[in-house]
Amino acid sequence: MTGHTNQILKHLVLLLIGVVSLFSLGLSNHGVWSADEPRVAEIGREMATTGKWTVPTLNQKPFLEEPPLYYGSLALAFKISGEASDKVARIPSAFFAFAGVMVTFFIANFLFGPRVALLSGIILATSGEYFRVAHWVIVDGALTFFVISAMGLFIAGYLSESNRKKFLCYVLLYLSCILAFFTKGFIGIVIPGLSILVFLIVERNLKEILNMWLWLGLLIFIIMVLPWFIALWHQGGTEYLNVFLLHNHLQRFLPASMAGSTSGSASGHHQSFYYYIIQFPAAFLPWSLLLVPVLTYTFSKTKKVYGLSKKGCLFLQCWFIAGIIFLSIASTKRALYLLPILAPIAVLTAWYIDYTLGSQQLKRIGKVSIWIFGILLLIMGLGLTPIYFYLKKVYLMGAPDGLFIPVITISMLVTALSFLAIWYLRRGNMKRYWVSVHVSIVLALAFILVAILPVLDRHKSFAPFCQQVTGAVPADQLLYAYQPDETLRGAVPFYTGRYLIEMEDIGSVVTILQKKESVFIIIRDKREKLEKELLSTAKLSTLVKQEMGLDRTLVLMSNKAQSISMKPSPFEKMDRP
Repeated sequence: MTGHTNQILKHLVLLLIGVVSLFSLGLSNHGVWSADEPRVAEIGREMATTGKWTVPTLNQKPFLEEPPLYYGSLALAFKISGEASDKVARIPSAFFAFAGVMVTFFIANFLFGPRVALLSGIILATSGEYFRVAHWVIVDGALTFFVISAMGLFIAGYLSESNRKKFLCYVLLYLSCILAFFTKGFIGIVIPGLSILVFLIVERNLKEILNMWLWLGLLIFIIMVLPWFIALWHQGGTEYLNVFLLHNHLQRFLPASMAGSTSGSASGHHQSFYYYIIQFPAAFLPWSLLLVPVLTYTFSKTKKVYGLSKKGCLFLQCWFIAGIIFLSIASTKRALYLLPILAPIAVLTAWYIDYTLGSQQLKRIGKVSIWIFGILLLIMGLGLTPIYFYLKKVYLMGAPDGLFIPVITISMLVTALSFLAIWYLRRGNMKRYWVSVHVSIVLALAFILVAILPVLDRHKSFAPFCQQVTGAVPADQLLYAYQPDETLRGAVPFYTGRYLIEMEDIGSVVTILQKKESVFIIIRDKREKLEKELLSTAKLSTLVKQEMGLDRTLVLMSNKAQSISMKPSPFEKMDRP
C-alpha cells in the first residue's frame, strides 16, 4: 500500500510541475484578443469597480449571457492584485484549467491507476482547445472544471459501498452542478445529468436514481439559485429573466429554424448537426491522431478488462457520447463548447497508451496511427523555427526581439525528441517512445507561448490603439462608439477605464456633431464600411487607424483633428511580403 501511495504521489508531483509550468507561461506576454477576451475581461473589471456582483455588466449595460460566478473570480483577482491587467485577467482561467487537470488525474487514478492518471492529466492539459482556454479569458474553463468535478463525484459515489460516502459524494455532486450553473447556466447541469442518466440506463441500474436523493439536489438548487433569480427580477423585472432564460438558454438550444423564427439571429453560432464531427478532431489535437485506435480499443468487446476499469470505461464512454450528442442537437455550436467532454476522451486515450506499453502485438491500425503520430511530431519540430521567422518577418518586420536563442533551443529539442521517439518506436521501446512524445509536445506548446504569441500580439492586441486613444482624447471629453460590437465595448473601457456612449445610426452622429464642439468616435470596422459612412458627414476625419486581422480596423475619428498631437502608430498599414 505504501509503495502504491508513493507511486501516486510521484506521478502527481510530475504532473503538478509540468502543468503549473505550462499554464504559467504566456499569461503576461500578450494583450486580450478578440472576440471573447475583451468582453469577458471588461465585465470582470466593471464588477470589481462597481462592487455589483449579482448582474454582470458590459460598458455599464446588463450582460446576461452567463451567470456571475466566473466574472466574480475575475473581479476578485483584480481586487487582490490591485489592478485590471492582461496578466491578472488570465489567472482565473489558468487556475480552473489546472484544477480540471487535477480532478481528471484523480478520476483516472481511481479507475485505472496512477500511470493512466499521469498520462490523462498530460493529455488533457496539452489537447488543443483545453490548452488554449487555459490561456484565454473565457468562462468555459470554469464550467469544465465543475462538470469534471461533478462526474468524478458521481462515479466515486456510485462505486462506493459506504452509504455515508455515497451520500457525501452525491451532495457534493449537486453542489458542483450548481456551481457549473452559476458559471454558464443550465448546460452545467444538463451535461453531467444526461451523461449519468445514459450510464445508468446502459448499466441497467436506474434504481440508483432512488439512492441519489434527487429531491435533496433540487432543494439545494432552489436554496442557492432562487435568490439570484429574485435579484435579477428585482433589478430588471421580467425582462432580465426573459433574456437569461429564453434568449440565452431556450433559444440557443432550439434548432436553427425554430430559434430563427423566434429571435432572428439572437442565438448566434448556428451550425449543422454534424459540426462537431469535424471540429472535435481539431479541438483534441494532437491526440486526435490516435482517435481511431483509441475508440476501436475502448469499444472492442474482446478486450480483457474487469472490475473498476470495466465500469470506468463504460462511464467515460457514456460521458463522451451523451455530451457530444447533446451538443450536436443544440442550435448554437462552437468548438469551445466541447471542453467538458475532452476529459473522458483524454482518460480513454491514456488508457489506450497504457495498453500499448504492455502489449506485445498491436493491431495494424494502432501501429499505423502511432507511426503517423511520431512522424507528424517530427515535421512539427522541424517547422517551428521557420514558422516563427515567417511570422516575425510579417508582424515585426524583422525587428530584433531577444528570442533567437530560446527559439532555436526549444525547436532543436522538439526535433531531437521527435527523432528519438521514432528511433525508440523502431526498436519497439514503447515506454521511451511515449515519454519522448509527451515531452516534445509540452515543449512545442511552450514554444508557442514564449515565441509565437508575442509576435501575433503585434497584430491582435487592442492595447496600442487604446493607448493612443488615451493620449489623443482629453480626460474631460466623452468617448463615443458607432455601432460597437461586444469586443469594442469591452476592449476600450478595459484598457482606458473610460466607458463608451453608444450610437447605432448615422442620424445620432449628425445630431451629436451639431451639438458638440469636440466629438471623438471609435469604431471597429470591417472593410472600412463604417469609416466611409462617418466620413460622408464631411465633419469627421480619421485620427488613428490600426489594422486588426485581415479585414478589421480600429479607428478613432474626430471633428477636431487639427488640435490634437498624435504619436505615430506602429500599427499603421505595413507592407506585407
